[in-house]
Amino acid sequence: MPWLKTVWSFSSIEIEGGDSSGLPMTVRIDMERRRMKFKANVILIVSALLLFAQLMPVTYGQRAAKAQEEQAQSPRRDSHVIMISIDGLIPEYYTAPRALGLRVPNMTRMKLNGAYADGVEGVYPTVTYPSHTTMATGVRPEAHGIVQNRVFEPPTEPQTKAWYWFAKSLKAETLWTLARKQGLSTAAVGWPVTAGAEIDYNVPEIWDPAEQPITGKRMAEYATPGLIKSAIGSRDLKGDDFRTAVSEFIIGAYKPNLMLIHLIELDEVHHGFGPRTPQALQTAEKEDAFIGRIVGAAEKAGIKDATTFLIVSDHGFAAIEKKYAPNVRLVEEKLITLDKSGKATSWKAAAWPAGGSCAIVLHDPSDKETAEKVVQIFSKTARKEKGPLNRILVRKELDNLGAIPEAVLMLEAASGYSFDDALTGPEVQDSGAHYKGTHGYLPSRAEMRSSLIVFGQGARTGARLALARMIDIGPTAAGILGLTLEDAEGRPIVELLKDGVAPKPSPSKKGGKKTRPSNTDKSTGEAQP
Repeated sequence: MPWLKTVWSFSSIEIEGGDSSGLPMTVRIDMERRRMKFKANVILIVSALLLFAQLMPVTYGQRAAKAQEEQAQSPRRDSHVIMISIDGLIPEYYTAPRALGLRVPNMTRMKLNGAYADGVEGVYPTVTYPSHTTMATGVRPEAHGIVQNRVFEPPTEPQTKAWYWFAKSLKAETLWTLARKQGLSTAAVGWPVTAGAEIDYNVPEIWDPAEQPITGKRMAEYATPGLIKSAIGSRDLKGDDFRTAVSEFIIGAYKPNLMLIHLIELDEVHHGFGPRTPQALQTAEKEDAFIGRIVGAAEKAGIKDATTFLIVSDHGFAAIEKKYAPNVRLVEEKLITLDKSGKATSWKAAAWPAGGSCAIVLHDPSDKETAEKVVQIFSKTARKEKGPLNRILVRKELDNLGAIPEAVLMLEAASGYSFDDALTGPEVQDSGAHYKGTHGYLPSRAEMRSSLIVFGQGARTGARLALARMIDIGPTAAGILGLTLEDAEGRPIVELLKDGVAPKPSPSKKGGKKTRPSNTDKSTGEAQP
C-alpha cells in the first residue's frame, strides 16, 4: 500500500512516499503547480492591497484639497467680512499696550483669540487715500490711480483743496465691485474714494473744504438715500460716534457680506498732539470702544460666528517739530513766478506735499532741462547736515514703489520734518502748536508701519507675523469671502487664516501677480536708493 505523508506550510505543500507506479511523482508535480499558482495569487492580492493602501490617502487628500480650494474660490453667501480701519493706529497700541499705560480690551482680546501682525509695510506715500485703496484692491497707487490724498492743483489755478473722493477715479477692481458682481451684499461707512461707488449701503467720506466748521452735508448728498436718517434719526452724533452708529444700524438691518468702516479721530489727534501722547492714548481707548460696539452689533444681528473681523490701519505716525516749503525754493530758483500779491502767474515745477514726502511735478513732463535743475536743487539740500531732507527719490525708484507717476522726483523729509505747500514765507519754520505729528514717509521706515489683527471665523488662532504687506490685505478679505482679486499684486495672508479659508498661492505666484523688489535694507530696516 502506498502511504502519504503531507506536510503543510504557509508557502508550500509536500507529499512524501509512493510506490513503483510513478503516481507519487505525478501528485508531486501537480501539487507543486498548485503551490506556485497559490503563491502567485497571494503575492498579487497582497501587492494590490498595498498599492491601494498607498494610493487611497493620496487620492483622498487630493480630493479634499481640491474641495477646499473650490470652496475657497466660490462666493460664500453665509460668510461676512467686517474691515475696521482705525486711521493712524500704530501697531504698538495693540502689541504693547501695557508699556504705554493703554487700555484696549477689545483689540487685546481679538489679538489673543485671533491672529495678528507686528506691523504692516504700506505703500508710498503712506497717506490715507492711497493706503485705503490699496487695502481695497491689492495693488499699489500707480495701478489703482489714487496716488495722493489731495488732487494736484497747479499753483496758478484756484486751490480748492479737493481730495480723491470719487470712485470714478479708480483704475482697479475693488472688493465691493467684485463682491457685488458675485452676488454678495456690500456696505461702507466713511471709506475713502467711495462717493458714487456701486455699494449697496454707502455713507462715503466727502466734505466741503470751504465749510468752517465742516459739516456732513456732502456726505449726506452722496450717501444711499434715506440711510443716514434711518440709522441716526434725530440724534446729534459727530465724528466716529456717528460712523459707528451708522455701522451698527447697517449690520443689524442688512447683515452685509462685506463691510468697510473707516474711523478717523485717532489720526486727527495724532496730527494735533503727536503719537503716544496722553491725548492720543485717550483717543485710542475711545476707538477700541467703538470696535467693541461694532463686534457687539454683529453678535446682536446673529452673524458674529460667521464673521471675520479685520482691524487695520493705513499708516503709522511720526512726531514732528518743523516744516519745509519746497515751493519757496522753487520761487527763488524762478521755476514759479509770483505777482506782487504773491499769487503764482506761471510755473515750470511745483511741489505736491503729502506729509513726510513731497512730489515735484513738472508743468511740461518732457522738459528735461527743468527736470535736471530740480534734481540738482534738491540733491544739494539733501546733502546738508541736519537739513530738512533725508533724500530724494528719482523716477526709477518711484516706479519700483508704484508711486505717483506724475512726479519727476519725490522728496523724503528728514526725521522731525513735514512738508508745506506755501509759496511765500520762510523755507523752514516750526510746525506750529497744533501740528505735532505726520506720516507719508517711505513705508520701509519702522514708524510708518500700520496695523493688522484678524479675528473671528477665518482667523488662525495664535498665529503671528512679524511683518505683513498692505497689498495682501485686500486679497485676504476677498479670499475669506471665497473671491479672488484677479489683478492684485498681493496674495491672501494664509499664515493668519485657518486652513482652507483662502486658496494658497502657487509657488510661482507667492508674491502675487507682479512682485516688486524690496526697497528695504534688511540689516537696517532703512530704505535704500
